Amino acid sequence: MHLQNVEIVHFIPGRVRLRATELRGQDAFAERIQARLAQVPGISRVDINTLTGSVLITYDGRVLSRPDSLEVMREVMAELFPSLNADDVLAWLARGHH
Repeated sequence: MHLQNVEIVHFIPGRVRLRATELRGQDAFAERIQARLAQVPGISRVDINTLTGSVLITYDGRVLSRPDSLEVMREVMAELFPSLNADDVLAWLARGHH
């Protein structure tokens, strides 16, 4: 399963909040998203609210911008959030850390 209608609703360096209405009531899928994102070097925390469909990702942009982290993040995004442009999102996440 993957999410088709994902949008970035809030971003500051180190934190990004996604909204995916399809995630509402999907506790098992939320756990899978949490586990997959936790495998990305640089992501320190993932909080998912299945009542609102909110995914809050806390990360270290210096680590996330490394080539090994970017590769894993691209794979995870393609798997879970195919409607988001990975290059655009990764550019946002790396902002302010170069």
